[in-house]
Amino acid sequence: MTRFPAPVLALALAGFLAACATPGYDYTARAAPNFPEALNYTDVSAGRFDGPAGDIAGREFDTLIRSAELEGRPWFVVLDSDQPQGVYEGGVAVTSYRGEIRLETERRCTEYDGPFDCEREKIVEMECTKEIVDVQVTASLIDLAARRTVFTSAQGGTTEREDCYDVAEYPYTNQTTGTIGSTIFETYSNYEAPYGMIADAVPAAVAQFRFDIAPYMATFRAEIVTKPLVGEEAGDARFAAAVQATKRGEFIGACAQWVELAEAYPNAPGIQHNSGACAEARGDLATAHSQYAHAAELAKQIPLLKDKDAKPIFDALTRVNQGRYENTLIDQAKDTGGS
Repeated sequence: MTRFPAPVLALALAGFLAACATPGYDYTARAAPNFPEALNYTDVSAGRFDGPAGDIAGREFDTLIRSAELEGRPWFVVLDSDQPQGVYEGGVAVTSYRGEIRLETERRCTEYDGPFDCEREKIVEMECTKEIVDVQVTASLIDLAARRTVFTSAQGGTTEREDCYDVAEYPYTNQTTGTIGSTIFETYSNYEAPYGMIADAVPAAVAQFRFDIAPYMATFRAEIVTKPLVGEEAGDARFAAAVQATKRGEFIGACAQWVELAEAYPNAPGIQHNSGACAEARGDLATAHSQYAHAAELAKQIPLLKDKDAKPIFDALTRVNQGRYENTLIDQAKDTGGS
């Protein structure tokens, strides 16, 4: 399932974007999990995970459930440890076991004239072998009362280890050091993957299920329109000044300017949108939606308006609608306790 990022609560952080991105206001807010069905299950436990290092996956998933928080409070509440609403179970599989072999040279001191005073150096040639193991952890939420699978998700993890061995020595004559020749890539049997490396890769894979099983806090961006779309916007120097203030990260000053401009020019789509972006970043999604919708209607009336110039306006409507929907889902889950 593809999740569309969306804002939902109150302003937590205001900032400015990188120069290569559209300017706007960054803030932190709640987000629904990738599988919204998980919101109905707040009393869950970790069950059996098969495959190599399956026991580690089970323990890591149990820790994940116990540590999951939203706004500083535990999300999952155990009502009856013997009869939870649901259980997460699955398995671990090695998806790739591969190697990279290369030759390298380095300078080493063979004789010291004193502390930190090297008298003679040599060149050491080494053969370095890197092993890489990729794993996939699959987890399914099982509704215990209905005995059905609510959803299934898979996450990957990778671990590496490298060993280098000396294979030759040469006199040092000011030659360059580093990699010699090309790296050799090898593929090994997945069944021969070292257990220790599998065990090391599993926790990183399990950690990614955090965004599947419960709501979380995420950073979102309310982008602004930077190019005047109508004459009123182009003719008022405050528009360009507010855009520059936004780029500098001056959230309070820029938003005060957008609010003032929105009152002066109620039919200027860029200004109405940018004032809505400030409301979104404050967590006032109702006001943001109203201003975004008004800006979208005004933009539709501009002849030959370029898609790229109107994109922030129409994207904002989608983002806020999704955010309000997710916010409702999260509140309902909190009120019902997942029942």
